[in-house]
Amino acid sequence: MPVLESCWSPCIWSSDTKSGSKAVAVYTAAMSIVLITFIAYQMSGGDSTQLWNPLFEADVRGSLQVFGIIFIVILIGLIVSSIFMVIGINIWMRGFILPWLFIMGLIIAFQLVFGLWLLGGYYIYLDATFAALIDFLWLAYNVYCWLCVFSQYQIILEMQSPNIEILVEY
Repeated sequence: MPVLESCWSPCIWSSDTKSGSKAVAVYTAAMSIVLITFIAYQMSGGDSTQLWNPLFEADVRGSLQVFGIIFIVILIGLIVSSIFMVIGINIWMRGFILPWLFIMGLIIAFQLVFGLWLLGGYYIYLDATFAALIDFLWLAYNVYCWLCVFSQYQIILEMQSPNIEILVEY
């Protein structure tokens, strides 16, 4: 039995998880494009001095380049897995949904750790608590989107599982 039967949020409303999962794929691909653009801007020397930035005060020639490339590779993987997820939903192949679930799970875990890091720094930076609140709200939305896609995965799994009844008792 799926966790959710419909996909409703302030940004996405759908009466079923199939179309909701497709909308989530568009959301995650668009989010990835925006974040890739922002990270590329920072890697080319743009401003990275905001506390709520995961690349806060990173060395432009050293760690920012390394972690920026890691983030960009993960986000490109999310775009590709979003495309595969839509294909998998259309042809009812649950294996195409798994990469998206895995990559988005990594992003959700990173968001949780980053929000806790922001809360841990509130003694020094009081405005970090507001940034942590925004991060946790976005985290909750991403978890809901993950649950919507996972529910579609469960529906496909249930439809593909063999329903064999053994009529003869052993």
